[in-house]
Amino acid sequence: MHNQSDSIAARIATRCLADLDDISWRYVHEVRELSGYLDSVIDDEELLRAAQASLEMLFGRIAGADLDARLIAHSDRLGRRRARQGIPLDSLLRAVRMDFRFLWNAMRTYIAEEEMPAFSDEVVTIWDAVEVHTINVHAGYMAELAEMNRELELARAFLLRRLLQEDAHDPRLYAQAAETLALDPDAGFIVTVGSTRFAAEFRAALRTSFPDATIDRLDGAEFAIIDTADVDDAGLDALRAIPGGLSPVASGIHELGMMWRAAGELAALVDRFDRAATLDRDWDRLMVGRLDGVLRSHARQVLAPLASVPDRERNLQIEAVQQYLHSGSITRTSEALYCHRNTVLNRLGRFSAATGLDPTLPHDAGTIRLVFAATASGDEG
Repeated sequence: MHNQSDSIAARIATRCLADLDDISWRYVHEVRELSGYLDSVIDDEELLRAAQASLEMLFGRIAGADLDARLIAHSDRLGRRRARQGIPLDSLLRAVRMDFRFLWNAMRTYIAEEEMPAFSDEVVTIWDAVEVHTINVHAGYMAELAEMNRELELARAFLLRRLLQEDAHDPRLYAQAAETLALDPDAGFIVTVGSTRFAAEFRAALRTSFPDATIDRLDGAEFAIIDTADVDDAGLDALRAIPGGLSPVASGIHELGMMWRAAGELAALVDRFDRAATLDRDWDRLMVGRLDGVLRSHARQVLAPLASVPDRERNLQIEAVQQYLHSGSITRTSEALYCHRNTVLNRLGRFSAATGLDPTLPHDAGTIRLVFAATASGDEG
């Protein structure tokens, strides 16, 4: 490639190769002055080995040897190794770009004053060699950094899967997951699992209200683990407006698994883009999902006595019960249905007499909610 072995640059580069050890030590001392290298994990011996290998190929290339393939491979390996060692990219690039000035000054010491104009004309030869080295060190660093990020993502996904899906109570797992995921093992956490129906809205709302939250994915579900220390009253209202399943508070990292599973089941119940499914509001539909066939069978049994009631009367009774369960007030129910409060009481009474369940009693009201949810589920099916 460089066959001008009689050029001044080639002749001086050959002389530099003969003094490579001394020149390499000078290079190490200069690199140590750069931020990021002074107190790094790289000792002088390793820096010297890297300097000798780099300078040998750079001087050799300037001298006319066909070393492009070896130089590219060496530069790539160097960039990858520095990425693994945690050297900041800007410090690495400053060290590599220093090569041109260092090579120029090192070679000048072998040149007579009268040869300087001719030597200056050959600056492109030196610059070209350094440019090949710099480009490939940078490329190797970035490729290794991408690989390291993939490894971190895999490690994070592996730990999340074990933490959220396994029921084993393993303190070592909790400690490792807390360290890797940067979670306080004893903190309170809320898990929100996105609705697949409103996936884009889930991501957008979460990023708006909790920009620092990490959105993870497991088994096709997107979710985020939120530290309760980061959630004030406004934050809680924001979570309730995100279209996902919202778990109760986990008291420590060991409860995240069951909260993640509960939030995932609730996520399937989300029916609006601006409202989360929560246990306090959607517990009845959650239970129907878990006991679908059993509850639908029970609902048929409970509502069977209403089968003989005319359709209009049956619908009026059910409407009154549903409205009363929503408000808990006879007055508000009568206002919502535009009828007298005694009419509401009569309809509730007839429903109670037929089914044996009194909507005004908390225990029976819970059962009625399950019955209605199971009936709705059966109708959807």
